[in-house]
Amino acid sequence: MKKYFIGGIIVLSVVIVFLIVSLIEISGDEQSAKVEALHKTEVITKKDEKFEQLQLEYNKLNDEYLKIKNKYNKLMEENISSQFVERYMGKKYPVASGIKKYIGEEPLRTYPSSLASYVFNSYKPDIVEVINEVSCEDENWCLVIDNNGISGYANGDDLVAIEKDDDSTNTGISETETLGGFKIGQRIETLIGLLDRDYYLIYENGRIYQFPDSKEVSGVEPMDRPFEESLDAFVGNTNHIWRLRTDSPKFALKDGYKVGDNAMEVIKFYESEYKYSKDADGYWYSKYTFDTGDVHLEFLIDTEELNENSIIKYIIIG
Repeated sequence: MKKYFIGGIIVLSVVIVFLIVSLIEISGDEQSAKVEALHKTEVITKKDEKFEQLQLEYNKLNDEYLKIKNKYNKLMEENISSQFVERYMGKKYPVASGIKKYIGEEPLRTYPSSLASYVFNSYKPDIVEVINEVSCEDENWCLVIDNNGISGYANGDDLVAIEKDDDSTNTGISETETLGGFKIGQRIETLIGLLDRDYYLIYENGRIYQFPDSKEVSGVEPMDRPFEESLDAFVGNTNHIWRLRTDSPKFALKDGYKVGDNAMEVIKFYESEYKYSKDADGYWYSKYTFDTGDVHLEFLIDTEELNENSIIKYIIIG
């Protein structure tokens, strides 16, 4: 009996130990679960706080946006006329194109409207060329370009006819010398019509029309292949030519002398025709510049000093 009693006590002890261990493990798992749940709660709480903060910032920015939008809409309602970009129409009988004097008090505008911005805030042209006339908001506007290549819109009422005194370079037509048959004082339209070829327009302290010496180069972009030999016409405000220059033998002087001729022979001939110009100082004008009475006749040679082998490189009148 005693033996069985002791065995029972041992078995009972083992069971009790097992139950205690199990209870401890269950208690530990519950504790871990509680810790994990608490951690998750803290994370969710922090996220909720961050969301609330972002929501407040969003609402604040949205309020500012609505205030700015309302202010903008109010300004637009008060200044509805500031919407100057309106449809404009060409004129059936537009003003005659050509050269005009600009008498407006304001600079040229970027659009045919008195509300449009200026092309340049302080720059006003003096003489302009009219390209086109349009009608916008019951006003007549002209697209113009000045002698510096600056274009913009001018009110048609601010453009008046040109007087001769408006162009100091227009001193009348020269009767003493010609280059290629053309005279100083002629209008550039004469050269364009008679030469009947493409030309390169250069804006450099005014306008320079560069005509190639042959029609064969027509269609070639000058920026890709500049004219190697040409007739250059320098034009004043009123489209009158005040200077002609050439490096081509195809544009001869009145007496037949041309680029490529023997310089000593040419200069000797003109020494017998004219006096040397007082401006022939070798700086602004070459040493071989003559005064014809109404224009300068200037020669540039291919050598530093004139000798029997020198040839004419450029001829200039003006």
